[in-house]
Amino acid sequence: MDPSEEEARGELNSLTREECLGLLVAHGVGRIGVIDSGGMPMIVPVNYRLVGEHVVFRTAPGAKVVALQRHPVAFQIDGVDAVNRTGWSVLVQGIAHEMSEAEREELIVQPWATGDKFLWFQIVPRHISGRRLTDPSPFEPPGGYL
Repeated sequence: MDPSEEEARGELNSLTREECLGLLVAHGVGRIGVIDSGGMPMIVPVNYRLVGEHVVFRTAPGAKVVALQRHPVAFQIDGVDAVNRTGWSVLVQGIAHEMSEAEREELIVQPWATGDKFLWFQIVPRHISGRRLTDPSPFEPPGGYL
């Protein structure tokens, strides 16, 4: 890589736990990563709500539910500005538990997708981390735009 290209690259910084939680509470759609019954990774989008430090979502029965109950899970949200080549991501790693009726009594999580999403889960985090990519200089593609 030529030195001028290196200078145009952004800086990657870790987010504090508080910054991660702030981003989690400010957004409502993320992705759950699980290992399915065949040992393959499976990533699905869900809408969610942050309750304390727990990610809460509703879902219907299926492969995702089976996987949630067998293995640790990952949950990720992000924001990207492709024009300025900046962005951030937050990763929650933990264990998912089906919520009891008492635990979800006063919660509102309205699924976006159709179907009877009567199962409620919460991800209890073991680790929360995040990163932010900042771009100290404007990006100018070599030779201009196509």
